[in-house]
Amino acid sequence: MNELRIHTQIHSRYQVFDASGQLPFGIVFGLCRRSPADTDSRPLLLENAGSVLDVPYALAHGLLTLDEQDPKDAKRWVDVDLSGLNKVAAKDAGCLSLPSPVNRTEHWRDAFTVYQYHVNANSELASILEPGKKYIIRLASKDLGVKRWAYSDRKQSVDNDKKPSHDSEAVKLVNSKPTAGNATFTVIKSLSWPPRVETRMRLYASSPSSDSAVANAKLSSSTALEFSVINTGSDSVTVQTRGHQRFLIPWGPFQPAPDADDDRMRIIHAAPHKPPTSSLQVVDSATGEVVRGNEQRGTGPLTDSNADRRPKAEDVVTLKPGAPLIRKIVIGALVDGLMDGQYKIRMQSRGCRWWPGEVGKEEGEEGRVPVHPCGTIIPPLMLESQDEVELRIREGKVDQSM
Repeated sequence: MNELRIHTQIHSRYQVFDASGQLPFGIVFGLCRRSPADTDSRPLLLENAGSVLDVPYALAHGLLTLDEQDPKDAKRWVDVDLSGLNKVAAKDAGCLSLPSPVNRTEHWRDAFTVYQYHVNANSELASILEPGKKYIIRLASKDLGVKRWAYSDRKQSVDNDKKPSHDSEAVKLVNSKPTAGNATFTVIKSLSWPPRVETRMRLYASSPSSDSAVANAKLSSSTALEFSVINTGSDSVTVQTRGHQRFLIPWGPFQPAPDADDDRMRIIHAAPHKPPTSSLQVVDSATGEVVRGNEQRGTGPLTDSNADRRPKAEDVVTLKPGAPLIRKIVIGALVDGLMDGQYKIRMQSRGCRWWPGEVGKEEGEEGRVPVHPCGTIIPPLMLESQDEVELRIREGKVDQSM
């Protein structure tokens, strides 16, 4: 065997490269050993310096290609002049480990080793990328350009410089597929960023007579959380709280990063009859185990090109500077059935689509948000909180005496 095939997949971290450097950008690689001829049970250690993983060096030495889209013909790609990378040297070597396919129990898609090459806004590579243009990076051939690799069954097989410590195998590492995906992205000068939002969370002891919104939820427990959300910026923003969220999301080799593409209701959605608790987790204080809140995320991107992507007016809310938005959310369904013990409730971060100012509905357009502000090239407004709510379950009920 003169070649060892490695399944390789490439993607861009985001669909845009922010030339200002505010949005971290990188080229994402996924590598997986899944060749029937790969029967060695040991991990494979490879050095990334001078390989396709070393993106500027790989472009300068023909391991990767960089093309720009023809502005007059979207299907045509034109070679980019890479002479500005001629003096780029191989980066400092690092080591990547690929697990063996022997006795693998998970699906091969879950067995990828993921590596990201970060593209600095002040780098030689960034200097040849022009705002307003769309680019694509692809493998030039099946050669992965790996100069040094070895099998290893011990951590000691990596030396102090994080390189394989014994002689490299003579077999060449190559891509196993005719294509390896691509990293496609558009360069923009800068992005519009949302204000920082501060979210606080506390236990709210309510009763059916004291809070009609909580009582109307008709759940077995009146235990509720109170959320206070404050826009710390100087301008109002309108935030989408339900439905398909459209904003910049990070990608892995094949698909969006976990929980980045989640259409479930956000914690600030006004829905007394269906509490928006999807971003909440219940953690056993004694063991640290998440016992509630690990459900599958919501639906992914819309596939119907004719679907109306504008959110309904009732699915957006305006956050004014310094004015707290208060939501009381019944969590009876979240905590019902828990064993007696001590628990913590945490909030997972969730992104939201947003627009500057106060956005109203369009007359005669089914009460939806106007089409003109519905852009997608925006970072999300993040709802996140460091608060943890302590909760004690005694005799199957929430102990309100805490």
